[in-house]
Amino acid sequence: MGWLDRWLGRKPFSSSQELLSDAQLVPTNWASSQPHLALLKRFLSARDAKDGFPDYWATAFGMSPQCVIDGMVAHGALEPLPLLEKIEFCHTVAELRKILSSRGLKVSGKKAELVQRLLEADPKDMEKLCAHRMILRCTPAASQGVSRWEAEQATALETATDDVIAALSNRNCKAAIRSADAYRNNKFEPPVHPAQEAMTIHPAPRSIEERANDLATVFTMRPKILKGLQPEQWEGLYLNYAVWQLLGRVAPEKCMPGFAGFGVMDSATVTRMLSFYVKHQRDLARWRELGIKRATIFGVGGCEACLALYNKTFSLDKLPELPYKDCTCDLGCRCLVRADLGI
Repeated sequence: MGWLDRWLGRKPFSSSQELLSDAQLVPTNWASSQPHLALLKRFLSARDAKDGFPDYWATAFGMSPQCVIDGMVAHGALEPLPLLEKIEFCHTVAELRKILSSRGLKVSGKKAELVQRLLEADPKDMEKLCAHRMILRCTPAASQGVSRWEAEQATALETATDDVIAALSNRNCKAAIRSADAYRNNKFEPPVHPAQEAMTIHPAPRSIEERANDLATVFTMRPKILKGLQPEQWEGLYLNYAVWQLLGRVAPEKCMPGFAGFGVMDSATVTRMLSFYVKHQRDLARWRELGIKRATIFGVGGCEACLALYNKTFSLDKLPELPYKDCTCDLGCRCLVRADLGI
């Protein structure tokens, strides 16, 4: 077992597996496999086969990505570029003109004309120049398969969004969370580089009851910076924030239709202000549990009210509410706060 396999945690292939053809290594249902469709998506535009996917994608396929790419070629899902397009892909205009000049050929014209001129003069030599590279792209059938998959993914997201909004409109936070979790569990997430994964801190799993209680609490929060929003605007804001947190996207057209802005703030800004407020409140609660008594404001925006808070330390009981209610920045308050550990 090689060092790369050990690093990725992969099992070595058996001798019988090594004897399988490229086509046999790829499952027959590859056209409905999200990892394989994600691979093909990378080849909607021409791409060098060696640059198709990094090795750590092996975790998604159970084999090296290069084996999968070779299998996709064997299945007729990927195809090499014709020589003219391959030469155009592999060489810059400057390189083509240098080759033309070395052969005493005319160097003016567009890129396609330069390639055509070289092919007409010496097709065999031009083929040799690119022989070491395999440039692939999706076949029309594979492109259609990827398009269908993307459409299905978009539909699934819209359906999940509608389900989450419907559940939250009835304050059924558990149903909203279940709908969001079902969508996320069925959504393909690309593998993460092992180094990035090693530096990622994953929060401890939480029960649906805990998550639902936290979400329900947000629907009672009224940051002072947004004082003046109408009841229907608050409702839309809460829904937009919840969709963002549960599904990773905002949907103001569904949650906040007709929202014309709040002063200088648009729908994205007011949603961000609510998000900052929620995080600030949770930080304060955690700091109090840890016995922290003071905090310092930093990272302020450009308005006078925020600048007046810069680098000031307060006891937690007297710490100004953030986002700061008197902020007049177009992008909303950007004040940050750090715990004062008294070191």
